[in-house]
Amino acid sequence: MEDIKIPMELLKKHTLTINEYLILYSLANDQILTTLFEYSMKQLVRLETKGFIKITRERIFLREKTQDMFSINEDLFLIWLNIYPVKVKKTRSFGSRALSPEKADTILGRKLRAKWDLIFRKKIKAQQKAIQVLELQLKDMEKSGDLEYMVEATRWLNEGYHEKYSYLLDESRSEYNYESEDYI
Repeated sequence: MEDIKIPMELLKKHTLTINEYLILYSLANDQILTTLFEYSMKQLVRLETKGFIKITRERIFLREKTQDMFSINEDLFLIWLNIYPVKVKKTRSFGSRALSPEKADTILGRKLRAKWDLIFRKKIKAQQKAIQVLELQLKDMEKSGDLEYMVEATRWLNEGYHEKYSYLLDESRSEYNYESEDYI
């Protein structure tokens, strides 16, 4: 592992502590410090409050401030494509149905990237929102047993399913979320 230089002026500018900087450094570099440096959820929430990260149930997103600080260009299209199911099983008949390419460097993958770029035009927040909507849509469809009715990735982008299912974002923020409770 390389030496880590802590830019004190940057810390002062963003009112970060050294620990917060090291947490961001670790997150920006694929959790490189997790074996050497521990941090708590309270510290992550503080970084979210300061606008450096966005915490979801599935993962932690780096916000533009953090990406600029560490010169990161996270490819959100690849994240979206990796989340999108490649195929789903048919429940009424045998076999499965293809939904998206396995890799971005295929013919369909390149077409999807072009469509993604056209729709989102490098708007990071809109891309992150689309990823969150997809995650919630998949979770909702798996829970209800409707995953076999998931549309192809091309149709998902063309018909604006990221907008159609955006209501799931509001539902996931509900203060009355009883998902993990058992009922008699």
